[in-house]
Order: sequence, then structure tokens, then C-alpha cells
Amino acid sequence: MKILLKEFYSCYEDDAFLIANEIFLSEVGLRRVQIGLTELTYHNLNSGQYTRVVRDVILRLHYRLEVYVASDNEWILKAKGSLGCLGDFEDIIGDSVELSELSTVMALSYVVDYGSIENHLSIAFCNLRDMRMTIAEFADTEHFSNLEKCIVSMVPRECIILPSSSKSFDDSSHTGKRMNSLETALKRADITFTEFSDLNSIDTEVVERLLNIKYKGMHISEKQRKCLGALALYLHIVDDIQMYEDHFELLDYKSVGYMYLDMAAVKALELFSLSYDEDSAIGQSGTLFDLVNKCRTHQGQRLLRDWMRRPLFDLRRINERLDVVEALCVMDSCRDVLYEDLLRRVPDVASLSRKLLHKKATLQHCYRLYQLVRLLKRFEEAMSEVHSSCDSFAPSVNDLCLEPIRLAILQFDKFAALIETTVDVAYFEENGVYRIRPSIDERLLETFESMQNIEQQCQKEFTKISGKFTDSAKLDSNPQYGFFFRVTLKAEKSIRQAGLKILETTKGSGVRFTSKTLEALNSEYKDLQKQYDSAQSELIKMVVETCAGYAPALQQLSECLAVIDVLVAFATLATLSPFPYSRPQLVDKESRVLVLKSCRHPVLEALPEAPPFIPNDVLMGENPGDSTRFLLLTGANMGGKSTYLRSCALAVLMGQMGCFVACEYAKFSLIDGIHTRIGSCDYQCKGVSTFMAEMIDSASILEAATSKSLVVVDELGRGTSTYDGFGLAWAIADDILARIKCFCIFATHFHEMSALHERYPDALRNVRVETRIDENGGLILLYKVVPGIAERSFGINIAKIVGISDDIIKDAEGMLEKLEKNTIVEDDEEERIIKKLKTLQGEELRKAILESMK
Repeated sequence: MKILLKEFYSCYEDDAFLIANEIFLSEVGLRRVQIGLTELTYHNLNSGQYTRVVRDVILRLHYRLEVYVASDNEWILKAKGSLGCLGDFEDIIGDSVELSELSTVMALSYVVDYGSIENHLSIAFCNLRDMRMTIAEFADTEHFSNLEKCIVSMVPRECIILPSSSKSFDDSSHTGKRMNSLETALKRADITFTEFSDLNSIDTEVVERLLNIKYKGMHISEKQRKCLGALALYLHIVDDIQMYEDHFELLDYKSVGYMYLDMAAVKALELFSLSYDEDSAIGQSGTLFDLVNKCRTHQGQRLLRDWMRRPLFDLRRINERLDVVEALCVMDSCRDVLYEDLLRRVPDVASLSRKLLHKKATLQHCYRLYQLVRLLKRFEEAMSEVHSSCDSFAPSVNDLCLEPIRLAILQFDKFAALIETTVDVAYFEENGVYRIRPSIDERLLETFESMQNIEQQCQKEFTKISGKFTDSAKLDSNPQYGFFFRVTLKAEKSIRQAGLKILETTKGSGVRFTSKTLEALNSEYKDLQKQYDSAQSELIKMVVETCAGYAPALQQLSECLAVIDVLVAFATLATLSPFPYSRPQLVDKESRVLVLKSCRHPVLEALPEAPPFIPNDVLMGENPGDSTRFLLLTGANMGGKSTYLRSCALAVLMGQMGCFVACEYAKFSLIDGIHTRIGSCDYQCKGVSTFMAEMIDSASILEAATSKSLVVVDELGRGTSTYDGFGLAWAIADDILARIKCFCIFATHFHEMSALHERYPDALRNVRVETRIDENGGLILLYKVVPGIAERSFGINIAKIVGISDDIIKDAEGMLEKLEKNTIVEDDEEERIIKKLKTLQGEELRKAILESMK
């Protein structure tokens, strides 16, 4: 999108219609002008509208924005920016927790191996706000499922695609298919992408210049260098290389040690946004992030989002987090000090660090960091008390919290000394203005003494003037008037009689006035203030540049405080919630177990005015002889099946984040990935049919799930005919049981699927949501999951509950009666289909589903 600036801001044609319809929601502001034979539509913007357009175009609509200014009969680019690179619009858009995520851009290069279905990817990510680059290389499936996991973790909003290459012959049609699959994966993740074709313009040597010295020895492949170089070019880092030189972190993306989550799981579990399925409390529900986010700092909120997207698959690290959370639950006094006092005072360190690097920082920003450094000693005292009082958790508290704080205190010892010797803190406390101490420079000291002399003369003039009034007068100052006298409104008449100049009269502050002598002193004082400001400007620049050298240490401090903030938030959630939370027991051994007793949906139970939540058990592998790994869940619509699925998945996810879970007791084996097939609202909004959405998610599950995964499937097969839907559901369930052999909860309205128990009697258990029929034939939903098979879906009963008219209910009952009379014909057809399905093997079924995706 383009905005033109002459005497005011203007947009033309398509851009004008865009802002009218998408931002202002009205075409009232559109104007038309005739230029020759052409009529142009335009929209003028005042400064307030311009600010709104900039924010909405970049943050909400995810467009790139350019502003042009007229000069000598031509348009010159004045400002440009996009979601990944705010550039010239950073001051307008400002800071937010989500903005750090929205600022990540990725570059991707891939090699097509025609001898297999794999793609070999080289990827680089860059976040200018956090001064961080991340590289990755891995083989991926035909449908880029590993890339999707990577995208969920890194949350890029833009992608630059470098030209692909092949390991054998060049087949443009084959390359086109792979490109289509890649574009589909990016679209599913809401990522805008651009093809980058000019490889000759990439300077790979610039990468070394950007990296901080501690990262310069890291191995970077040639393709990764190309990606990093393309990002440096695309984000205009090369245009201001000196500002960024030696400041970037370089991280190596690791999928090992982290749980697999794809976009479908993030949306289905409503981690950050709502999906509104039929079992959701539409318009009332919140997200898991809303519930867990008790963080006091911006960096803590950013880290929490990262931990939610990347739960751990590392028993030691999970228990390390859980240890600290339990210690903070026990030491409630220390937790309260951290939560109610210390963490509230922590600024957004990343934002302040960025201002230092961009040379936009002032003495105020430096002093703000100094205040944080002074606060670290109290953080150390609080964590030391936790460390000494909880012996069993002491190693974890030391490694995650205490040792990093002690290191930061040592690192910033000289920083604190610099601020204490250069910033005049006493002057700020008295006048609210930051300045350099006059004692460190002769010119400053001389000017300061002259200013003090004038202040003394002002005081003498005040003594002289105040004697003329019976009411008490005051000598005051502000940036607008400088020094002035102030009395109550009752003395206004006396001031006029004395021939003094009244500056302002208000009810709140009384009468502000001055004399000719005070005016002259004010004029002289302002001149001296300008001299002082001029003399200290170079010193301020030196102080800011010195503080900028602490940027890497500030990044480490920010990460340390973020970890403490998130762990305190976990402990606060567990202790202050009116519902019981427990520490999960995680095991890492061959025998698989998933036991959640009195498991609840943590978000739904916390809704305002929510009815009491009915907890349920999830029992798989509870006893040594129990080899159950598949729960087939049937029952009435609106009976709580979707909630049961989500409750289980959220308990596992929260546990592997390092958080207590909404259960009375929880014990489960490490889960390497959560795979979901729940809902289709998001796909339908993108023009994808329910059936196609089911196929996309099913293909992803069958490709990526392993024996250590958790699969939750809700009502698979709704998007097609009854027989086809049943066939699809049966095939996928059979493949999960026979080939993948992972934990799975499979909710379905096809009661005939319970026959799978005959084929897998040890692995599969039939469960149902319990219902009762009252004496009037009404349906009572009990929301309790019990062993057994639901013989009916109670669709007509549900229709009565939600208020469908009696006429429609009677027609439905009549149709049901007719169908039941033809039950033998239908049963014969069903039996024939079931027999056919039972002859298929899991691998054949998986290939058939994947083939349908091409």
C-alpha cells in the first residue's frame, strides 16, 4: 500500500478503497478528481487518521506500507515498513507484547530430492526487535509438516523464498507441485511470502559482521548464509550496518527436546485465540494464555507465549521448572514479594536496549536501567530465601533463577557506577529533569554555579515581593513560565494594585504572577540552561554509547527476569485459583501411561458465573497389566466430548510447559507431540470445505505422529456422506491402533466404530458421555465419561433442549421412524462396507489418505 504526502496525506484508487472499507468502514471520505480523461478516486488523511491507518495496515491487515513525498515534480520514498520490519513506523506503532512475535521474518531455501518424497530445507529467521537470528536445516515430508512445527515455534509473519534446486534432474512440473505444497503450508500459517530471485545481490560476508563475538565461531552452512544475507538485504540491515554490527545473537533451532505442535493443535486447543466449536461457550470463553498469563513484565509475557508454543520433551528440564514452581508455592511470602512488588518495577528491557542500539535513548532510559540494576539485589535476596528454605528444590532454583541474577549483579557493577557518577539524581528528584552532574566537567560546573546564583537572586526577589501580601506566597517554577510567584485567588486584587504581571489565574493553583526583576532573571536563567544543555549533549551521547555496550548483557538479564516472571505466574495460578491444581508426575520409560484423575478444563471452569465443572478421569496404562492406549468416545451432542478431549490435551501441554495442571492427580509418560482434528471454523473462513479440512489434518496426523504422541480426534467424517465419513473415521482409527500405536482419544458419532474393540481388545476401550431420560422423555446431560457405548446420538432430544419448534421436531421423529423401518436394508449395506474396511491394512489406508491430498 502507498500513501502520498504533499500538503497532507493521500491514498489513491485501490489503496483509497482499502482504507475506506477495511479501516474506516465507510466510503464517505472518498473523493474524485478529473485529470485529463482519467478520473481518480482518493482519500485524504489528517495526522490522526494517518496514525490509525499506519497501525491498522501493518498490524491488522499485514500489508507493506510506503509513504512518498513530492519533491521537484517527482515522488520520493520517505518511509517504508512491514510487519516483520517496522522501519520508519516504529515510533508510531510503539511497543506491545505481541509485536515482538509479529516482527519475525524468515528466509527459506529448499532442495527437492526427486529420488524420495523428502524436501531438504535451509531456513533463517531474523527478529530486529530482539536482535536475534535463528538458523535451521532439516529434511521434511512432502507436505512440510516439520516446517509447520518450526513455524509454530518461531511465529514468523513474512517469508522470503529463495530459488529451489534439485539433487537430480530438473522437472519443472514436479518443482511446481512442491512449490504449491509449500505455499499451502505458509497460507495455513497466515504467512505472507515473497519470492527472492536476485541471489547475486546477497552479500554473505555481512553475516559475520552482524554477529556478536560469542557467536562468530558457530557453523553456518552456505545455504543458511544465503538466507541470512537475504534477510539482511530485505530488512535493510545492510543500509545501516554500523548500528547493528556485533549485536545479533545467533541461535540454532532445535526440534529435539521440544514437543511437536502444529497450527491445527494451537488453534484447536485455543491457546491464543478461540475456535468456537459447538461445545465451546461462545462469546464467553477465554484462551489458555489469558488464564495462565499472570506475568508482570513484557518479557515474561513474551516468554510465556514461547513456552506455550514449545512445550518441553526433556524430563530433566521439565522437572527443573516444576521444582521452582513448587518451591514458590511453598514459599508464599517470597512469591508475594516477587509478584506484588519486585516484578511490577521491571521495565521492558528489550525495548530499552533497542533504544540504546538505535541511538534513540536518553538519560531517562539509562537511569531506568540503573533502577533495575539496583533492584537486582532484592531479587537475589528473595530467591536466596527460596533456595535456602527448600533443600530438595535448591539445585533447580539455583540454576534457573539465583545464579543468573548473581551473574547479572556482577556484570552491571560498572554500569551502576557509571550512572551514579554521571547522572544528577538529586536534581531529578527535585525538578523531574534528567541531567549530567555538573561536577564532572568544568564548563558544566561554571554554568551550574551561575544558575545557582540566579536562583538565589530569585529567592531574594521573592522575599521582597512576599512582604506585600498578607496571604502566604510561594516561589515556584515550571517549563512554561520558568520562575514565578503564586498566591491564592483572594490576593488577585492586591497583585493588580501593586502593578505586577499576572501570568495565569485558576481555581486549582490560584494566581501565578511575576515582576520585571523576576522576568529578567528568568531570561538569563533560560540562556544559562541552553548553555548547560549544549555543554552536556556530548557527555550524554558518550554515556548512552557506553550503556549501549551492555546490550548483550541486557539481553541475558531480560531472559533471566522473564524466566522468573513466568515461573512466579505458574505458582500464582496454582495457589490463587479456587480450583485444585497439582504437580504432574512425568515418566520417561518404555511402558506408556496417561492417568489424569478428576481432570478439568482450566479455562472453562474459571469463566465468570460458570456452573460447577464436572471433572472426569483419563485412564490409560494405569496399572502394570493395562495396555489401553485408545479411548473411543461416543455420546450425545453437547454432552462434553470436545471438552473432555481438550481437557486431556491441555493437561499434558501445561505439564510439559512446567506448570501445575487442573487435576487432582496426574501421571503421564513424556509426550513428543499433540496432534488434533477438532473443528473446522478456521478453514471454512479461508474457503476450505469441512471435508478438505478433515483430510488436511488427518494427513498431518498420519505423517507426523509417533508411538509417543497424543492424538485427539473429534467427530471425524462430518464433512461428507455418512458411509464415506464412517469409512474415513474407521480407516484413520485403525491406522492409529495398528501402525502408530500412540495414546488417542477418538470422539465419534459413528457408534458402529465400537466394533474396533473386537479387533484390538487390549488397546481400545469404549467410553461414553452419560445421559439420562427423565419421566417426561427429556434428555439430561450429565457430562460424565463412563465405560460403555452410546447407542444413540440423541440429536432430536438436543434439538428440543435448544428450542427447535415442535413442528420440526415432529417431522424429524417421523423421518426417524421411517428410517428405522428400513433398518435391515441399511444394515446390510453398512455390514458390507464394514467388512470391506476390515480387510484394509493401516499403511494402505494412510497412503490412500495422503494421495487424496495431492
